[in-house]
Amino acid sequence: MVAESLLVSIVMPTWNSMRYLDDCVQSLLNQTYSRFELLICDGGSTDGTLEYFASLDDKRFRIVSRKDTGLVNSLNIGFSHAQGDILCWLNSDDVYLNNSALQLIVEQFQKRKEITYAITGNAMLSESGNVVRCLLPWIPQPPFSYRGYSNVFTGGLFFLKSAWRQFGGFSEKNRFAFEYELISHLFANPKAGVCCNSSPIAGFRLREDSVSGANAKALLDERSNLVGAKIKEPTPVLHQLIRLYSYFRMGLIALLISYRKINKRLPVKHQNLNDVIK
Repeated sequence: MVAESLLVSIVMPTWNSMRYLDDCVQSLLNQTYSRFELLICDGGSTDGTLEYFASLDDKRFRIVSRKDTGLVNSLNIGFSHAQGDILCWLNSDDVYLNNSALQLIVEQFQKRKEITYAITGNAMLSESGNVVRCLLPWIPQPPFSYRGYSNVFTGGLFFLKSAWRQFGGFSEKNRFAFEYELISHLFANPKAGVCCNSSPIAGFRLREDSVSGANAKALLDERSNLVGAKIKEPTPVLHQLIRLYSYFRMGLIALLISYRKINKRLPVKHQNLNDVIK
């Protein structure tokens, strides 16, 4: 096991999250790497969310906001309190799918001193938590630059505290696609990042009432403004070629093939990736 020398700070925005919260927190408590802190940023929950965290009586959990002004504000508050070497965030309806997720990330930063951020594979989940599809992200490789595509899910995005300080925090004028601001900043230096060669480690729920699900049109417009390019759906052929080129340059073609095989074996009924990863 990797030596637990680096502290991982996990920011978790919450607001009336009890419906999904236990699954999320248990996936964190099950981690083999225990040197982490969880920074809870609550928007004024009335459903017992804060009482739930108090009942856990875990000194690694800290409530740093009890009434923020929205999701972006909560993240800025959370990261301003982070004491860790490695920062990340996990929404309260998302989960870590791999009990060694944090250990894997710490190993990457310990072995590769030149990197300032890491991305990982992720899984789309149904609202009930079933695995629907696995996604392998990529970092656009020169001469191409980031234009809003890359399959990066925030639960699978990790970065050094120094990278966050250089970024300076999210602009709170962005309400829906704010994470693309951070991804654009990080991906401006593709050599400073790595995509972990692993099975998916985090999962995000597809919900109609989520920030992205309930504001799809506004999100697309905001995303286009943030990355400086009009994002077309479905993705054009050129984008697919850039994606394959980036996978090739990153040495991820074999991993891409394995993800495709997983998805072919992945009916919606599966509850756990262990059912389909062979």
